[in-house]
Amino acid sequence: GHTAIYDPVRDRMVVYGGGGADGGLLNEVWTLSFSGGPAWSKLVPSGSPPTARARHAAIYDPVRDRMVVFGGFDANVGFVNDVWALSLSGSPAWSELTPTGSLPTAREGHAVIYDPLRDRMLVYGGEAANVSYLNDVWALSLSGSPAWSALAPAGGPGAGRSGHTAIYDAARDRMVVFGGNGPNIGVVNDVWALSLSGSPAWGALAPAGAPPTGRSGHTAIYDPVRDRMVVFGGY
Repeated sequence: GHTAIYDPVRDRMVVYGGGGADGGLLNEVWTLSFSGGPAWSKLVPSGSPPTARARHAAIYDPVRDRMVVFGGFDANVGFVNDVWALSLSGSPAWSELTPTGSLPTAREGHAVIYDPLRDRMLVYGGEAANVSYLNDVWALSLSGSPAWSALAPAGGPGAGRSGHTAIYDAARDRMVVFGGNGPNIGVVNDVWALSLSGSPAWGALAPAGAPPTGRSGHTAIYDPVRDRMVVFGGY
């Protein structure tokens, strides 16, 4: 239930939070350097850190050279909808963001992408309190004073889901979502695309070939060299 982002400036992976071996939740930050011999090191950022959590989501914000973390599950308070930024340049430091606008429902198991053309983070779906599964889309603007706004795309998957993955398809300016689970859909292997130019709209994709089995809790990346989404593992 941890998150990981790629830090292109320092050629490393940055990992935050998740569940520990003792069953508790963590709010540690670790980095894995890729240049030379790969090596792990623990970061100890200044500032008050987010509470320990799992099943949150994170992006790398390339304009401000930071990791942005949203939501997740906190063992002390349950589902959360707070936003935190970890600056990566100089001496790393945590700071809580306080966006304006109506806040998204607190959630876990959601998916996020960074939308580079509009300098914003997009959030889709997840699980909320009382076993409520969501299918909403929210945008967090990152320039200036951060602000939340709800999107209302046309079409789309009707039932809410959790444990899915999403990537930004740069070639076609869209978010691509795969898999997940929910009480009304079970565990699925469907693929949806949310176009972001003009008026946002959902459309189901029908890839050729034998599909992966339905799953949730997997991971996915966008492979820009081969123009594809790569999915690994899951439940």
